[in-house]
Amino acid sequence: MISYHEATKLIESLSINIRETLMPIKNSIGFYLSRDLFSPMDSPSFNQSAMDGYAIKFSKSKNYTVVGESKAGLAKKYNIKPGEALRVYTGAYISEDIDCVVMQEKVSLSNRTIKLNENPKKNQNIRFKGEQIKKGDLILKKGSKINLGSIGYIMSLGINDIYVSKKPSISIIITGDELVSNGKQIELGQIYESNSVMIKNCLIKEGINNVKIFKTKDNLELISKRIKKEITKSDIIILSGGISVGDYDFVRNALKQNKIKQIFYKVKQKPGKPIWFGKKNTQFAIALPGNPGSTLTCLFLYVLPLIKKIQGANSIHLNKVKLMINQDYSNDTEKQIFLKGKVSNEKVHVLSNQSSAKLSSFSICDALICIPENSNKILKNQKVDCILLPN
Repeated sequence: MISYHEATKLIESLSINIRETLMPIKNSIGFYLSRDLFSPMDSPSFNQSAMDGYAIKFSKSKNYTVVGESKAGLAKKYNIKPGEALRVYTGAYISEDIDCVVMQEKVSLSNRTIKLNENPKKNQNIRFKGEQIKKGDLILKKGSKINLGSIGYIMSLGINDIYVSKKPSISIIITGDELVSNGKQIELGQIYESNSVMIKNCLIKEGINNVKIFKTKDNLELISKRIKKEITKSDIIILSGGISVGDYDFVRNALKQNKIKQIFYKVKQKPGKPIWFGKKNTQFAIALPGNPGSTLTCLFLYVLPLIKKIQGANSIHLNKVKLMINQDYSNDTEKQIFLKGKVSNEKVHVLSNQSSAKLSSFSICDALICIPENSNKILKNQKVDCILLPN
């Protein structure tokens, strides 16, 4: 059994052969760059006005004669002289000898003469050529996630296609004789199965759409056969249930039968202690505890980082911040405890129903409160590490 920090280090240190594909930038939201991306041009590609106003050569004069106009998209070169002004609009081309744009709200206009109402500053309200980025400069590093802003930024530089890492294919295998699908009548001793849909939707939010779900009884042969089939088809197999030490927990033996090499088994944490992680060739298997609270906790702590690691992401873990806890808390165990919490007014509130078998608190939870092992006394308003969960 290893610590939470040791387990995360093992995932961080994995050697991954990133698979890439060339993709239109317009379709790349949520993907990760597989190569450094460099600018093919200066941006802006010409000096341009940042305001509607009047372009002048900087001087101490207050009065200027308007001799022409420049508007966005219709570049016309003017060679204005001292004492002359050019009517300009936001985004309009201005020649390199112009070094000041005065906002139209800061002038008084009479016929074709303007009077400045305040002293201008040199280079004000001008977006200079290459000010945002110069040709050949780095736009984004390999491993950067493409978001809405980066799509717009990259497209503004005339780039249509980028190299991104391929997203992994995933098989979810749910085990348990007691599990019944929604819509069916449950008998005494049975429960409705929800982990498969919970896991799949977590993956979909991460942009993983190639997901298959399989359900099997607590039977070593059936579980082993399903693992054997899926380990050749999917990049990651996620199993739920059957990984503890009970008489009907067959998952670990089934993984062993399929010669999947164990990287770690059992982590000193609560919830989620009986988690198993391993690899065969380039495929990975991760077996999660069946209790839904443990399943979801381990999804956030291990599965999402693994998926990001496979895609070559620069940062694979969820964001962590320090917040004041709303109550005293003691942990005299040798386990890292993850409490479900709710963030409000720069504080994190410990929610009720912390049991790994319950999801009611997870339905409103937006943070996992990290309580280190042997933290004998954490006081109210003391700052603690909190892992912020995806919305």
